[in-house]
Amino acid sequence: MKKTQKSVDVCINVYGKPWQTLCTLKSLIKHSGYHIDKIYLIKERIQPYHANIDFIFKYFHNLIIFTPVRHDFWSEETDLIDEKQRHTIRYQYGIEKSDKKYIFLTHNDVLYTGDVLSEMLSKAEGMIGVGHIGQCWNCPASHVGVCSGERFYEWQPTYDEVTSLPLPFSRTTKDLIDTKFPKPLPECRLNEWACLLNREMLIKEQDYQDRNSIFGLANKIDIGCSWFKSMTIKGYQFFHYNQQFDHGYWAKNSGHATLLDKALYLASEKVAKKYFYAHFSTASRWIKFLTG
Repeated sequence: MKKTQKSVDVCINVYGKPWQTLCTLKSLIKHSGYHIDKIYLIKERIQPYHANIDFIFKYFHNLIIFTPVRHDFWSEETDLIDEKQRHTIRYQYGIEKSDKKYIFLTHNDVLYTGDVLSEMLSKAEGMIGVGHIGQCWNCPASHVGVCSGERFYEWQPTYDEVTSLPLPFSRTTKDLIDTKFPKPLPECRLNEWACLLNREMLIKEQDYQDRNSIFGLANKIDIGCSWFKSMTIKGYQFFHYNQQFDHGYWAKNSGHATLLDKALYLASEKVAKKYFYAHFSTASRWIKFLTG
């Protein structure tokens, strides 16, 4: 393993998918572990399908496990002044408790296929965040080919240009377009399933009187959209990076769809369990060693 200063903490919210969580963290550590100090594992108070999360804890030496006072996925009515309520917001506990310049956020269903942290850190200078920009598959600007994550900064439209797009489109409606700041559009965000944040910049801008300054809060569209827009308006920059990971690898269907479909959920967990024993268990390592 390469020797370097452990400059990054990791934060992961765990709502179900224990075997996928295990493979997510093991694959991240396999490729980028020499950057990682602490892993803030936020165990949601309620788990789907009576999932047992606790058995995975024994596989790691650097976990800081935190369970919020309530399961509040969207955190719409959270009192930001109250620390216990604030820490029900996704990732917020890790963001506040970390002492690192950078914190890496990951969903618990991501397969890391390369050294994503080295890659992201190499792009991080002067950026508040590095990761996949935009939920472009839901955005009319991407649909007509004028914008994408890679070209986010190339297209700076007027309000009239944005409202001339085919609307409504998916979750984007005309009433959600900001007349003064038409871009970022409603679906623009730094996708939180695998992103590196400059925590020092983020903490500096946090204001408990301003909900838009809190990364993990959701608006009518999704988590992080209001924060991304607020930081962009303030002049902070983001770097688009979408390599070295596969979101939703074991289900071939990421996000809520897997959680809402019990059959798919159980099948994806079975696949992840098999993957873990094939790639990360002690037995598999010995087999690889003995067979060369």
